[in-house]
Amino acid sequence: MNKFLYTIGLALTFSLGVMAQDTVNGIVKDPSGKPLSGVKVSKVGEFRNNSVTDNSGAFSLVLEEGDFIELNYADVVMKRVRATGNAMNITLDSKRDATVDMGFLKRTEETQTQSATAIYADFLEKNATSPSRVNNAFFGLLSGLHLTQNTGWNANAGMNIRGRGGLSGGSPLVLVDGFQRGLTNMTLEEIESVQVLKDGAATALWGARGANGVILINTKRGVYNSFDIDVNYRHGFELPINTPEMSDAYTYAMAQNEALYYDGLPLQYTKSQLEQYKHGTQPYFYPNVSWFEEGTRNFSENNQFNIMMRGGGKRVRYMALLDYKNKFGLLNEDYTHYSDRYNSQIRTYELDLRINLDVDITSSTKMKFGLYGIIGEDKRPNTGIDAIFQNLYKVPAAAFPIKTLNDNWGSNTLFKMNPIAAIADVGYVQENRRLLEADMRFTQDLSMFLKGLNAEVAVAYDNSATFQEIGSKTYKYEVSYLSDAGLPVSETFGTDSKMQVSKSELSAQFIRASVEAKLNYDRAFGAHQLSASAVYRQDMEEPLGLNDSYYRQNVMGFVGYNYDNRYMVDVVGNYYGTSVLLKGDKFRFYPAVSAGWNIANEEFLKDASNLDLLKIRASWGRSATDGLEYGLGNYFWTSSGNYPFGESMASVGGLKEQKLPMRHLDLETADKYNVGIDVRLWKNFTATAEMYFDHRTNILVENNKVSSILGVTPAQENIGEVKSRGLELSLGWNGQVKDFKYYANANWALNDSEVVENGQAYQPYDYLYTKGHKVGQLFGLEAIGYFNDEEDIANSPEQTFSVVRPGDVKYKDQNGDKKIDSEDRVAIGKSTTVPEMYYGLNLGFEYKGFGVDMVFNGISGLTKQLNVANVHQPLRNGNTNIATWYLKDKVRWTETTKETANVPRLSTLSNENNYQASTQWIEDGSFFKLRNLNVYYNLPQKWVRKMKMDKLQIYAKAQNVFSIDKIDYFNCEDIALGYPDVFSVCLGLNINF
Repeated sequence: MNKFLYTIGLALTFSLGVMAQDTVNGIVKDPSGKPLSGVKVSKVGEFRNNSVTDNSGAFSLVLEEGDFIELNYADVVMKRVRATGNAMNITLDSKRDATVDMGFLKRTEETQTQSATAIYADFLEKNATSPSRVNNAFFGLLSGLHLTQNTGWNANAGMNIRGRGGLSGGSPLVLVDGFQRGLTNMTLEEIESVQVLKDGAATALWGARGANGVILINTKRGVYNSFDIDVNYRHGFELPINTPEMSDAYTYAMAQNEALYYDGLPLQYTKSQLEQYKHGTQPYFYPNVSWFEEGTRNFSENNQFNIMMRGGGKRVRYMALLDYKNKFGLLNEDYTHYSDRYNSQIRTYELDLRINLDVDITSSTKMKFGLYGIIGEDKRPNTGIDAIFQNLYKVPAAAFPIKTLNDNWGSNTLFKMNPIAAIADVGYVQENRRLLEADMRFTQDLSMFLKGLNAEVAVAYDNSATFQEIGSKTYKYEVSYLSDAGLPVSETFGTDSKMQVSKSELSAQFIRASVEAKLNYDRAFGAHQLSASAVYRQDMEEPLGLNDSYYRQNVMGFVGYNYDNRYMVDVVGNYYGTSVLLKGDKFRFYPAVSAGWNIANEEFLKDASNLDLLKIRASWGRSATDGLEYGLGNYFWTSSGNYPFGESMASVGGLKEQKLPMRHLDLETADKYNVGIDVRLWKNFTATAEMYFDHRTNILVENNKVSSILGVTPAQENIGEVKSRGLELSLGWNGQVKDFKYYANANWALNDSEVVENGQAYQPYDYLYTKGHKVGQLFGLEAIGYFNDEEDIANSPEQTFSVVRPGDVKYKDQNGDKKIDSEDRVAIGKSTTVPEMYYGLNLGFEYKGFGVDMVFNGISGLTKQLNVANVHQPLRNGNTNIATWYLKDKVRWTETTKETANVPRLSTLSNENNYQASTQWIEDGSFFKLRNLNVYYNLPQKWVRKMKMDKLQIYAKAQNVFSIDKIDYFNCEDIALGYPDVFSVCLGLNINF
């Protein structure tokens, strides 16, 4: 009887379960009401129960009342809704529902509790400030990300997130599709999203590599039930700007004589020689060569072409992009083609291929595969690129001719080289680059055993190698001059050798490999959503060279809970090990917790129809950085020189103990605190405000507190400490009035820091301590004018850096000991590395196909040092040049200008006194720049359709358009002589089928 009742009860329970299930039909549309095809709709916790929307946006799923479904479009737009009734109409908004990907977990803007900023493909392609180099593309676009422009051939921008939390460089961890990879060679068209992880709750996911923040790049993937071809071509030009103007031969000779006069030395040029330089009657003996103009051309060119195919069926998705680009340098073609045997123009060729493939092997098993390859070639003269341009600036116009009367390269006994010959006649260096990156991930639905359970396994392998071939030759140069009798005298040096080509050798290489296993639990029931994951990951990185390899291993768990999209909490625990720590002490624990409250979803605000989001969130998390050297815990011995030994007093080499080893080594650890508020109003206005605090401890520094009487260098210690704090604000508005679309986005950040401990030795005066100041605070002497005469020098404190003469810089005696030395250095200016304020502004509009996008960016509260040879330190040591900055833009000290001078006298000596770090040579590094200007026109659809296209756009982009700053003749962010700063412009065509 009991068995019978049990059977009846079981059957009734089963039938009720079956009856509770029903087919739910739905339509998915975008905010404009257009049906969305290719959206994957699946039951939360059971992704094997899924459907893909057709061309009308329709889907069908068997669900139970109250089940949650998840909508996923191309892995970048995600939304969860509760199934209500048998028919659903769902709006999927690519902005509101965009995925915030933190590597191991994903959230939407509504549900994230961590501090993370994201931009997506459509915005990036309009506003990127460099279409060909992704490193330089993000200026002013992402709140919290500070980029510094570096000039040079293929130079990459420096990147910091929320300032520089520690005492070192502070570059963030960069990952592409979840694995550590470079982004230099990537193409804008392949990027789907860029995520910047800023607070401790997000960076704790990356353990001992997350302290300086994380940048995640996700590439585009395919879309179900679609087919799309996108073709892009652009032709670009680069024009040198901000180049210092060097003096002509006559002006140089006059300045040299003036400097020698004030040095108390014999003059170099006679009146007759000065006249020869002025009138140029004998150019072979009294030349006037503008080396920079002679060695360069007015502009260079570049090209980029790529084609992307993207789409998929019901089970397979794909994205494939083939990209070719080339770039040519600014060297004068007359000299790069000097030899018939080779071309020495600076140039780069590169072919890139990326393939992303997603396969639903079964309804419960998915596979993601990614492959990226590069074939590249770089070529230049057999002289370093920066050295080429430094030579062009360094050699005075009056030094020697390019070629002598005997058709030899000109030179003299001081320089013993020729800047043009160093381009044309020294051979070449060619590098061939190869890169292959591959990753694969399998995901298995295990909900048949436990609802909500699934597992992932991923592997990645990257290999890069660079092979270098060098063609070497030397040239003959001639030193010629007129004797006292006016007769030509010449002497040749060097040899005109034949080209010697070395065999191609491996010059750089790295191998990276990663293995990851992940177990996920994800359930949604009623108003509750619970997710949890356990992760095991192992990473290996082996570059070419000794003691450069890193091995990392971690076990991590995190739990997320969401109640009715009102209350959210995430907890992380990461047990992370790294090979740089000492044996037996490799692992550290990095926890984090974050919480959010979406007030807009509360019952008391249900009538606030204009309020879409009002979320308060707070977080704390711990992470670290493991960029340490190996061997810090080992004893080392080094050469101590020779000493006489034995009866013969033979010279014998000896050894001495090097630095003492560390007995305990720790990692620089960051405790990050963050409070933020997110607001979205009227569906068009967004705002985010955040306050953060970053406390760095265990920073590895030199321990200078131990007396040198110890007789050996003491071990470094983990005693450094820095505190950083700041504010961030970002605002955005998107609107449309009939055919006029427009947007405005702004971000602003304020940063402050304090060095609490840096291992500095005892200082006799409090003002000498660098502790208590900002990170990167400049210290130097306080300049108070110039010495007027010998009496002024005699009555002033002793100058200890070098012998001084009238016209040299006079400094303040800070401690009153009647001498100027290193103990008179004080904090001057502000930080040289971290600006106090960083901001960006993006503006754009489109009207009937015509559009304009602009990216502005600026900083304030940064000090720059003016210390460039030939410009700020002219004629120094007798082998440098002089720029017109010193002669025309400034008032140099002379006997007639001593009352108005703002730079010291000219000198041909080393003159260490004048060129100390001081208030004489600092400038405000603030600037406001128009980084990018994009002007485009989309042809009307009625024309495009006739050509069997979906879109045809022509555009022009300009980068580095203008700058308002206080630094003359240089890019204000990178004050150096090398490959010039450039203004870039490109014309492009984009066709979509």
